[in-house]
Amino acid sequence: MIKKILVSIDGSNHAGAATQYGIFLAKKLDAALTAIHVMDSRMLEGPLMADVSGWIGAQPYGVQLQQFRELLQKRGESVVQSFNDVCDREGIDHEVETKMGHPSRVILDEEVKTELVIIGQKGEHAVFGGDLIGSNTERIARNSIKPCLVVPEVFQPVDRILVAYDGSGHASQALHEAIELAQALAVELVILTVSERGRRHDINQTSADGLKLAEAHKCNARAIVQEGVPEDMILDQAQQQHCDLIVAGAHGHGRIREMFIGSTTTRLLVRSTLPVLIVR
Repeated sequence: MIKKILVSIDGSNHAGAATQYGIFLAKKLDAALTAIHVMDSRMLEGPLMADVSGWIGAQPYGVQLQQFRELLQKRGESVVQSFNDVCDREGIDHEVETKMGHPSRVILDEEVKTELVIIGQKGEHAVFGGDLIGSNTERIARNSIKPCLVVPEVFQPVDRILVAYDGSGHASQALHEAIELAQALAVELVILTVSERGRRHDINQTSADGLKLAEAHKCNARAIVQEGVPEDMILDQAQQQHCDLIVAGAHGHGRIREMFIGSTTTRLLVRSTLPVLIVR
């Protein structure tokens, strides 16, 4: 069971929701909660600062660079203080780290210290990204070696979990994680298996095997089988079954595998209005 949680905070609404999910899960799982705020070093190294250098000259540029660094630090202090205030109001013990660097790289380095990473679906620049998932979020979700929970802008308690299961190794890991989580939260688990053409019998057996595993752990679970495009069925059934969290393996068979290592990963995370837990 998860006992250490890392939450990425950047002052955005999505990070605020990530904080709420982190607090919710830390309480339910009796887990340690740590937040990390990464001051994006690219803001000091990128084309913007280079352009400024050309406008104002080398000597003023050095002054402006230091001022901009101080602004980043002050903003970081505000983000950290806001996180501390929320945790204090909730009465939960916590830690906060502040680092300078490339956000996704820093978080991927820090994840070795934790068992669950929680990140917002979008970051502090979401207003400029439209419907696109945040670039840092995508990099972390694709490369994290730990379970990675990508959350939408609004927090809601988890009362029912849907797990996508196709019998593959990573899907089995996801099922085990979902079973433990459902038991810890005392909620129902819905095991979804998506049928591809010509595999109905195999899929029915896979679904039955998944349910047997959940029942062996005395988990309150039920299994359903659907035909269609996996990403569509996952999102559709999560809504129809009134689930509050989607759990899926990072890799699988056929289209499921393609979904989690190709461009469909981004489409699933962008389209989902529910938190998605990706398990490896």
